[in-house]
Amino acid sequence: MSHRRSEAAPCARWRALMVVVAIALGGTGAQAQTLREPEARQGYYFSAGAGAVAVTTWDKGERDGTAAGLAFTLHLGEMLTDRWGLGIGIEEGSASRRGLTTAVGGLTLEAQARLWRHLAAHAGVGPGAASARDPARVGDETHGTYGTLLTAGLSYDAFVTSRGSGGWAITPACGLRALPGGDVSSIGAVLMLSVSWWSGLPARELREFRSGAPRR
Repeated sequence: MSHRRSEAAPCARWRALMVVVAIALGGTGAQAQTLREPEARQGYYFSAGAGAVAVTTWDKGERDGTAAGLAFTLHLGEMLTDRWGLGIGIEEGSASRRGLTTAVGGLTLEAQARLWRHLAAHAGVGPGAASARDPARVGDETHGTYGTLLTAGLSYDAFVTSRGSGGWAITPACGLRALPGGDVSSIGAVLMLSVSWWSGLPARELREFRSGAPRR
């Protein structure tokens, strides 16, 4: 029972943190955009995509090698300033090699920083899980662990619509995912291609900017 409580406590803390972030995003969104000039990567964003992953896994301290597979990602959040954004990411992926299957996934609180034009750097942290399944271990095929998922990467939004602020984009990205510690540890590299939508500035603010009205 004590082991289950020790695993549940970190998950409870992460859930509480996610709730606080969601409230903060909702409460500051309108104020954060007031003095900004129109550009493509503004407002709220949502993206979903898939790609390739290469994962190296350690199962109870023994290296299982590197396997290739598929990864999926879902992101939503808001750009709070011209440079900084905050959101939530869902990361999932699995890979197989010589009958051994590895899966890694989790929910992260993610910050992003615009580096140049539509190029951004991302970093995230949150609760995650990893598992390794080996059919050769009869009666003990699957090992798994819960821990902290760490993510980092780069993305570029290539916009396919042009409306001054916001729009649709095709977003290639590359990055790293790691879940250290526990019975199963892993680190992986991902190449992703996503479809992204940006809400842009509210219509009222766009009209004020285009009309040259004084800003509050």
